[in-house]
Amino acid sequence: MSTSSSTKLARPACWKNTIKNLALFATIFLLCGVVAEVVLRLMGYGNVEIYQPDPKVFWRLKPDQNCYTKIDHKPVRINTMGTRGAEFPETKPASTIRILSLGDSRTFGWGLNDGETYSALLQKQLQEKFGNGKKIEVINCGVNAWSFQQMSVFFREYALRWQPDMVILGEANLWTQFSDKADPVFVKRMMSRVRLKNFMRHFALYHYVLEVQLAGFYHSHRSKFIPVDPKQDALFKEQQQTDPNAVFRNAIRQLCSEALGNQVQPVLMFIPTQTELLTPTTASCGDALRWKQSVSQQLNVPLLDLTPDLQPQASELYLDADPVHLNAAGNKIIGCRLFEVVNPLLKP
Repeated sequence: MSTSSSTKLARPACWKNTIKNLALFATIFLLCGVVAEVVLRLMGYGNVEIYQPDPKVFWRLKPDQNCYTKIDHKPVRINTMGTRGAEFPETKPASTIRILSLGDSRTFGWGLNDGETYSALLQKQLQEKFGNGKKIEVINCGVNAWSFQQMSVFFREYALRWQPDMVILGEANLWTQFSDKADPVFVKRMMSRVRLKNFMRHFALYHYVLEVQLAGFYHSHRSKFIPVDPKQDALFKEQQQTDPNAVFRNAIRQLCSEALGNQVQPVLMFIPTQTELLTPTTASCGDALRWKQSVSQQLNVPLLDLTPDLQPQASELYLDADPVHLNAAGNKIIGCRLFEVVNPLLKP
């Protein structure tokens, strides 16, 4: 047999060996991934809350899911209305006082059981006060990473149909700026980002590797999913780039005005971070308090500033290595103070 014929016969054999090796490698890699996924799920990773794209508020909690908090693996029940906690009918029953609790992950209850959130604690105290004469519903509408604009739109487009008697506005993520006047290109891109992240959140490997082990990397690259800097992200509208603070302040005012116009009592609340409490001269997030103070004075809306209540125990009331989210003891203080403010505003 000639040398050229031998070379021709060797080439197919070489390709076959390469394909076999690649297939073997892919199989081993897939099996390792499956084993790692199973082990991590047994260790408590994965099954975190899932969101659904929404063209009005960009993302909402997917209704009817049982999951766990990303931090500390606490059980979470998302009802069929897409809020955390027990089921409630869309039409408010007679003899029911319904309160909406709006906010971001601090309202949602980062690292807390359903019953440890300040919304649940407020409901419990109010129900004990009113007894069997009234049913009290405090609906936890907190959604991780929501901005004040998203809360304002959610209140107007969705929550008003639930016929609330009161709405409590907690805190928001100040690095997200989403307007209900966003152009279609912005909305389309954001829907794609939400779908991508939700797909990845189905896997325990994503939860463990990216959101836990590489939390710092994830934090610095979160703009892949949510735009952070309005001066650098071309998706933002010009008005948001020029004065982002005005966007936040106007959203708070708009929500309170919408509530008052629909005979819903608004209550503003300021929850300071641990950094603000321990180093108030260097903290920069106090803008939220100034915005709420301004709206409170303009519209005569009650404002609860929790700074003096949380400051004495600032080092003990937040989750470990987390200066933003309060633990169960911190939420208990918020629930008690909210009760003192809310109770006199409700009709007997």
